[in-house]
Amino acid sequence: MRQKHTSRGSVSIEAVLIIPAFLLFLALIAAIGRTAAVKSDVHASVVEGARIASMQTGSAQGQTAAENAIRAHLAQEGITCLRLDISINTQALDLPPGQPGSVSATVTCAVPLSDLAVPGLPGDVTLTESFTCALDTYTTHTSR
Repeated sequence: MRQKHTSRGSVSIEAVLIIPAFLLFLALIAAIGRTAAVKSDVHASVVEGARIASMQTGSAQGQTAAENAIRAHLAQEGITCLRLDISINTQALDLPPGQPGSVSATVTCAVPLSDLAVPGLPGDVTLTESFTCALDTYTTHTSR
């Protein structure tokens, strides 16, 4: 007698194999989306910081104003960095009028990914964004 081949139970096996892979794929998309959104916000904060610094009257004021603007922008956007490093170069603000110069800002933010619980993903991703803003050559920036 010939055995009859049935496919009973094959849907269950397929579901057991496909559903975890699909959920992993969705979590990976969420990680990519989070990283892209935070990268955009970090870039916007560094642009704002450099722009704010370029309008100050001295390097000390520019440094403080830029750092405050960057931190405020990140807080407003709800960005929490595991590690936040801000580097501002405002030396050009102390140049005499008529000399060209620029202010630059760099922000490094470690974005947490561990809450997504995706095997193989690191606990965080470090993003670094920089921006340079030219100074108005004919404006007095120094507080002398």
